[in-house]
Amino acid sequence: MKKKRISEFLQRLSVGRKVLYPMRLTVILTIFLSMNVFGDVVSQTVSLKLENATLREAFKILKKQTGVYFIFNEEELATDVRLNMKVDNLSLENTVRQILQGLPYDFECLENMVVIKPAKDIPQRNEEKVKILKGRVTDAEGNPLPGVSVIMEGAARGCATNIEGEYMLVIENRPGIKLIYSFVGMTQESRTWKGEERIDVKMHETNVNMDEVVVTGYQVLSRRESASAVSTVKTEDIYMAGAPSIDQMLQGQIPGLMVMNTSGEPSATPKIRIRGTSTINGNKAPVWVVDGVILEQNVPITASELNSEDAEYLVGNAISGISPQDIESITVLKDASATAIYGVKAANGVIVLTTKKGTVGRPKVSYHGEVLVNQRPSYRNFDRMNSAERMQLSKDIFEEGLAYSSSAVSNLTPDDSYEGLLNELINRRMSKEEFGVRAMEMAERNTDWFDVLFRNAVTHSHNVSVQGGDEKAKYYVSVGHNNNQGGAKGSLSERFTSLAKVDVRLNDWVRFMTKIDFSTTKNEGYSTVSPFSYAYNTSRTVKPYEEDGSYHYINKSQYKYNVLKELDETGKENKSNDFNALLDMNVKLWDGLSYQGTFSYHNSTSNSRDWKTEESYFIAGIRGYNYRQYDENTDDYWKSQLPYGGILTQGHTQKTGYTVRNGLSYIKLFGVHDVNVIVGSELRGTKYTGVNVTGYGWTPTFGERFMPVYTDRFLSGYARNTPTNTNNISRVASFYGSATYTYDNRYVANFNIRSDGANKFGSNPKYRWLPTWSVAAKWMLTQEHFLEHFADKGHFVAFRGSYGIQGNIHDDATPNLILSVGNRHDVSNLEQSTIYRLPNPDLRWEKTASWNAAVDFSFWNGRLSGSFDVYKKYTKDLIMDKAVASSNGRSVLYMNSGKMNNQGFEGNLSVQIIRNKTWNWNFNVNFGRNTSEVTLANDDIYSEQEVLDKMLAGNLAVAGEKLGTMYSFRYGGLSAENGYPLFYGKEGELWYHGEPTLMELVKSGSIFPDLSGGFDTQLTFKRRLSLSLGFSYNLGGVSRLPQIYADKKRILSPLENVSDNWNNRWRKPGDEQHTDVPTLFNYNVASGLKTNRSENFRNGYEYGTYLYDLSDLRVEKSSFLRLRMVGLSYLIPEKILGKVGISSMQLRFQASNLHVWAKKAWKGLDPETPSANIPILPSYSLGINVTF
Repeated sequence: MKKKRISEFLQRLSVGRKVLYPMRLTVILTIFLSMNVFGDVVSQTVSLKLENATLREAFKILKKQTGVYFIFNEEELATDVRLNMKVDNLSLENTVRQILQGLPYDFECLENMVVIKPAKDIPQRNEEKVKILKGRVTDAEGNPLPGVSVIMEGAARGCATNIEGEYMLVIENRPGIKLIYSFVGMTQESRTWKGEERIDVKMHETNVNMDEVVVTGYQVLSRRESASAVSTVKTEDIYMAGAPSIDQMLQGQIPGLMVMNTSGEPSATPKIRIRGTSTINGNKAPVWVVDGVILEQNVPITASELNSEDAEYLVGNAISGISPQDIESITVLKDASATAIYGVKAANGVIVLTTKKGTVGRPKVSYHGEVLVNQRPSYRNFDRMNSAERMQLSKDIFEEGLAYSSSAVSNLTPDDSYEGLLNELINRRMSKEEFGVRAMEMAERNTDWFDVLFRNAVTHSHNVSVQGGDEKAKYYVSVGHNNNQGGAKGSLSERFTSLAKVDVRLNDWVRFMTKIDFSTTKNEGYSTVSPFSYAYNTSRTVKPYEEDGSYHYINKSQYKYNVLKELDETGKENKSNDFNALLDMNVKLWDGLSYQGTFSYHNSTSNSRDWKTEESYFIAGIRGYNYRQYDENTDDYWKSQLPYGGILTQGHTQKTGYTVRNGLSYIKLFGVHDVNVIVGSELRGTKYTGVNVTGYGWTPTFGERFMPVYTDRFLSGYARNTPTNTNNISRVASFYGSATYTYDNRYVANFNIRSDGANKFGSNPKYRWLPTWSVAAKWMLTQEHFLEHFADKGHFVAFRGSYGIQGNIHDDATPNLILSVGNRHDVSNLEQSTIYRLPNPDLRWEKTASWNAAVDFSFWNGRLSGSFDVYKKYTKDLIMDKAVASSNGRSVLYMNSGKMNNQGFEGNLSVQIIRNKTWNWNFNVNFGRNTSEVTLANDDIYSEQEVLDKMLAGNLAVAGEKLGTMYSFRYGGLSAENGYPLFYGKEGELWYHGEPTLMELVKSGSIFPDLSGGFDTQLTFKRRLSLSLGFSYNLGGVSRLPQIYADKKRILSPLENVSDNWNNRWRKPGDEQHTDVPTLFNYNVASGLKTNRSENFRNGYEYGTYLYDLSDLRVEKSSFLRLRMVGLSYLIPEKILGKVGISSMQLRFQASNLHVWAKKAWKGLDPETPSANIPILPSYSLGINVTF
C-alpha cells in the first residue's frame, strides 16, 4: 500500500518541469534507494533509433514505449550531448546503460520509473581515464558550421557544435578512437584521435541534390528547410569558355529557365524567361540579385525596348559588368514561395548570384586564363547562289522579258552583274568577244563576303585572384580582363573587372562583410551596316576591291557604296563604368536573435557614340550627292541640307542607386522544433540622369569640330532637332517577413510576406501598397519512422507545395498626367505641349496568384536523383492600353484591364552511371514546358491594319489564345496556269493579290517553344581526366523562313543574292505538283491577275509577293538541338607540381556551339537567331587554371 501511494504521488509530478530542486530530489532518492530495485521494469524490451537526439529526447521516447517515468535534474543534465544509436529488442536496463555509456551519470530502476543521478565517482582528467576534446568545424571556405553532430564510432553518445562551430566532447583516454562528423548538406568526415587536445575539421558540400544550400538573397537555408521551387548551379559546372557574362552560360542548364540567344555579337544579351511571362506590356525579364542586392539596368531602358529583338544591341543587362570568374553560384527562384519576399517585379522570377569569398588559410593565388577562336561563317552552311547560278538566273529574267525597277537598272556597271554586262552589249559599248570573256571571269568570281567581312576572331580572358585569412578575417580580391573580338570585322567587346571582399568577425557578437567592385566595359559595333545581312544578301558577282587594292564601289540608289568603306566611316561604341559598394552586418543581440543590416551604393556611367562621317554613304543620302561631287563654288554644293561634315550622336547617362535594409533574425532549435524567422524593412531608390545630343557638320579630322551649317534646307530641317534630357527617379519602400519552421526534420513550413509602396502608384492611397505573400509546406516522407529502413539504404523522397500572391510594376505606367513639351510655335512663339499620358488615379499593380506542387527524390545515395514540379499562375489587372474618347486630349489610357494564365511543368533527373575510385560517369537532363494564355485583352485601340501587323508578327494579345500566337495568310498553292501563288480570302475564294485585311488568316502556332531544356554528361578518370558533353534544345515554336521575294513589286535586284530555291521554281504547267517556289515575278502579268480589294482601298493593296512571304507556307518549326559544349580537362598530379611550388594546375580544351540540328527548311540558318547581325558561331578554346 505504501509503495502504491508513493507511486501515485510521483506519477503526478511534472517530469517535464524545467527545474526540480536538488532538495526535493535528495528526499525522493533517499526514499527509493532504500527499496527493492528489482522488478518488472528492467525486464521490458525496447526498440528505437536515435538521430542527433538529446538525452531528454531519448528518455521521452523510452517513456512513450514503456510507460516508465524518468526522474532527473534538468540543471545537471547535459544539453549538448547528441545521441545516434539503434536498438532492437534490448532490455530497458541495457538500453539506458548504453545511452549513458561514458557519461558522468548513473541510474536506478524502481517500480515504474528510472532515476537518473550524477555518478558518485566521476573520472577526473588527472586520473587520465577520460579526456576533454575540443575543436571547431567549418565549411570549405572557413565559415563555422553550427549543429554538426560529433560522435565516437560505435558509441551512442556525442555532441553538437554551437553557433560558432565549436564543440567539446568527453572521450575515453584511448588513442585510436574514430570520431564521426556529420551534417546535413555536407559529406561525412572522420578523424582518428591520437591523444591531441584539439581537432579542427573542414567539411565539404555533398553532391546529392537534396542537400544543397538555398541562397534567397535574404537568408541562407538548407535545401531540406526550403519548400520552394528553387534551382542552384555552380559556375564551375556550367562554365562556357568565351562567354563574357554568366547569363550566356545558362541555356539548357536549369529547368523552367528559357534562355533565347539573340545574336553572336560579343556584347549581345540573351532574353531570359522564368516559367513564361506574367505581363503583356511590362518588363518580362527576371530580377537580378547579387549578394542580396537587387541590380537595375545601367540605362533607363523601357519595357518595350527590353522585350524587343533589338534590346541586345543597347548596353547589355544589369550583370554585364560582373566577371563569371567572381561568381560562386547561381540560384533561380521560380515560384511564389521563393520570390514573394522580393515583392514587385518578382512575378517574373529572381536570379540570385553569390560572389566568391575568402577562405581560412595562407594566401592562395589563382590564375585563370584562356584563348578562344571563333570560326567565321561559310557559304557551305547556307543556301546562297554562287556567281554562275546567279548569272544564270539573271539570264532567265532577261530572256523572259521581266521588268526591273528603275532604281535597280539606272546605274548598272559591267563590273558587278550580268545585267550590267548585257546592258553594255546591247548598247554596243562592248563586243561579243569581250562580253564572253568578262562573263566567264564574273561567273568564276565567287566573292566570299563571309571572308571579306568576317574573321576567325581571337578572344583573350585573364583573371587573377588572391584569397586567404584566419578565423577573424577572410579576404578575396580579384582582377580580370576580357578582350572579345567579334566574328565580324569592326565588332569588339573589352572589359576590366575588379572585386575586393572581406569577411570580418570582430568578436563573438559582431560580424560583417564589405565588398567593393568596379568594372569598365567598352563595346564597338555598327551604326548603319549589318555584316551578316550584307554577306547573306549580296551577289557574289560583286567584288570588294579593285585590282590595285583600292575599294570597288557599286551604284546604290545613285550614290557610290562599298560596304568596307561604310564600316570605316560609320560606327557605334559604348563605354560603361560600374561601381558597387556593399556593407552587410550581423550583430547577435540575444540567444538566437540577431540584427541584420545591408547597405549598398551603386554608381554607373554610360557614354555612347554613334557616328557617320561626311565620306559615308549614309551622309551622301542626306547630302543629296556623292562626297566631293561638287565644288564649294557651285550652287549645287550649297543646295544640300548638309553640304559638309558628318553626324555625331553622343549620349551620357548616369545612374545612382542605394539599398538600405534593416532586419531582425531569430534562429533557434527547440528539441525537434527548428525555427528561423526574419523581419525587416527596406528602402531602395534609383535615379537616372542624362543627355543625348546630335551634332551636325562633324569633322573628326580637325579635332572633332562641329562646323556650323547655315543652308536654308538645314535650318528648316535638322536645325530644329534639340538635345533630349533624362531625369528618372524610382523609389520603393518595403516591409518584409519570412519564417521557416521544421519539425523533427520531417515537416517544413515556409511563410513569406512583403508589402511594397512605390512612387509609380501614388494617387489613390488604397493602391499605394501591395502586399505579396506566400505559404509553402514540405513533407520529407523518408524521414518517417515507418520508412527508416528505406532511408537507411540511401533513399530520400519529399513532397512540397506552395501558394502565393506576387506583384509586378509597369515601369512605363503612371497615375499622373504626363505632358510632352515640344518646340515653340512658329507664329505665337509659345511653347507647345501635347498629352503623352492621361491620368488614371486608380492605376494599380499587376497581381499574380500561383500554386506549385512538386516531388524531390534521391535514391541509392544520390545515384539517381531529381525533381518534378507542376505549377499554374493566374494574373489579373494587367496594364494595357484602352481606347477612350479623343475629347480627353488623347484616345489611349493605361488601365488595369487584362488577364492571363500560365501553366506548365518542369523537372530534372541526374544519374550517376558509374561511381568508383577509378571512373565516374554521370548524366543530367532537365526540361520545362510553359503555356501562356491570354484570357482577357483589349485591342480596340489599334486600327485594322495595326491589328493585322501584330497578328502576323505574333505580338497581339488575343483572348483565348496562347501568348505569342502568330498568324499567316492562308496559302492556296501555285496556279497551274501561270505559276503565281494563290491565297484564300475571308470568303473562301482564291486570289492572287489584294488588301491584306480582306485575306484569310490562319494560326501558325506560337513563336515561343513548347518545351525547352538541356542535357549533359561527364566521364571522369581517376578524378583527373574529364570529358564533358552539353546539349540544349527547344521543341515546338514557329518562325518565318527568310524572304523569297525581297522586292514586293518588281523582279529581283541585279546585285542581290538569293536562295538557291529559285533553281526549283515553277517554269511550266505541271510544276506546281512538285514545287511551291513560284515563277519569277512579272509586273505586266501580275497587274492583270485576279485581285481581292474593296471599293475604296481602305487598307492598302499588296501583291502576292508580299502575301507569299507572310503565308503559312513560309512558316517552319523553330525546334533545334544545339551541341552547346564539348570539353576536355586534365588535372596535373600534385607530386609533379610540388617541385615548382604550384598547388594545382588544370588544363582545359573546350569547343562551343559546334552544330545545330534543325528542320531542313532552314538550310543552315540557326532557327534561334535567323535575322541577327551576327549568328552564333562555333568556337574553340584552350585554358589553364593555376593555384599557388
